[in-house]
Amino acid sequence: MDVFVEYLVKKKNGAKEWALWVLIGAGALLLFAVLMYLGMLFSAFSMVTTLLAFGALYGGYLLITNMNVEYEYIVTNGEMDVDKIIARRRRKRLLTANARSFEKFGPFKLEEHQNGQYQNRVYACTSPNDPGCFYAVLTHPKLGRTLLVFTPNDRVLNAMKSFIPKQAGDNASYGTRPAEH
Repeated sequence: MDVFVEYLVKKKNGAKEWALWVLIGAGALLLFAVLMYLGMLFSAFSMVTTLLAFGALYGGYLLITNMNVEYEYIVTNGEMDVDKIIARRRRKRLLTANARSFEKFGPFKLEEHQNGQYQNRVYACTSPNDPGCFYAVLTHPKLGRTLLVFTPNDRVLNAMKSFIPKQAGDNASYGTRPAEH
């Protein structure tokens, strides 16, 4: 019997993202005001400066909405695809990993992996500090030794559990999972 599970999580924006949001918004508004003022000063270029001014507002809007990030996990017979969805407009495949290739697996604690020797770290989770995050260490063909941090629900964990090698930690205590959507 085939196993197929999908789950979508939204990345939480921290103080850094909110500060960037404010700076982008203020910069777009300031650029809009300056360009409109220049359009009034140089009436021969008013059409061009008006278009540039509204282009600055639209560019600010695009930059701000691009900070809206979601991650989708798709598990099919032990193979997990992790996609990054940006502003519900673009999708990017971060990696595909087979649970059978996990070297380590379990609940994620940031301090335990601070000094880990990984060629790449893929944080596809709500926030690395959330208690519901799990990690998997694997050797990916393109990324090398990789740390994958993700926030699965019970359905995703159960779909992967029988494929994760015992020595990697398939019997890890799963604890409380996020609510189903």
